[in-house]
Amino acid sequence: MTETTIDPERRLGDLVTDDPSLARTLESLGLDYCCGGDQTLAAACADAGLDVDEVRARLADARRDDDQSDELDWESLSDLIDHVVETHHEPLRDELPQLEDLVWTVRNAHEENHPELREVELEFTALAEEMQSHTREEEEDLFPVVEKLDEGRPLDESERETLRAELRDLEADHEETADHLERIAELTDDYAVPDDACPSYRSMLDRLEALERDTHMHVHKENNVLFAEVERRIGASA
Repeated sequence: MTETTIDPERRLGDLVTDDPSLARTLESLGLDYCCGGDQTLAAACADAGLDVDEVRARLADARRDDDQSDELDWESLSDLIDHVVETHHEPLRDELPQLEDLVWTVRNAHEENHPELREVELEFTALAEEMQSHTREEEEDLFPVVEKLDEGRPLDESERETLRAELRDLEADHEETADHLERIAELTDDYAVPDDACPSYRSMLDRLEALERDTHMHVHKENNVLFAEVERRIGASA
């Protein structure tokens, strides 16, 4: 397998949908496959000042090293919803409050030498509140309607318009989440561990980085797979 197997005109979101093992490499290169998943690989590389053939070679290496090509393949939208809730929403309900406490503890102990931790705490608090509200809205308002659509039950025009509006709002939420994560990464110098970091400080950085990676995949599954298929079905049923 060579870099020629990676089509530069494929959208970033489609590349990761077909092969999730490419996500980590795209992230390491600063290429946004979740909220920016509509952009082609060639266009994203051009915008980032990267050589597209070198990027294709790295993606081909990642695909060889970690073949997970079936991971994002579900039989129905209902199955995908169950997967998103189990894999992303439920862990967030445990992780966000715990991590919020840890961020506070680290800020309280290290703020004198690391004043940026005050802003890290503010960004994370806003992020956690938004993510908790967002996941509740999806589970209470969006997912039941999508499951109705998935079962083949008809939606009237009012329901279709409401669903379209809901998708737009949720995608806007995803953009806000991405902004908070990007700001946290900037404030922590991409989660670099300071020389005076205690074990709690190190744990905080590790967990913040893990949250960023998981959220990128979470948003990708919703924006580029679930929401895109819902939009397609709404259009087909109009």
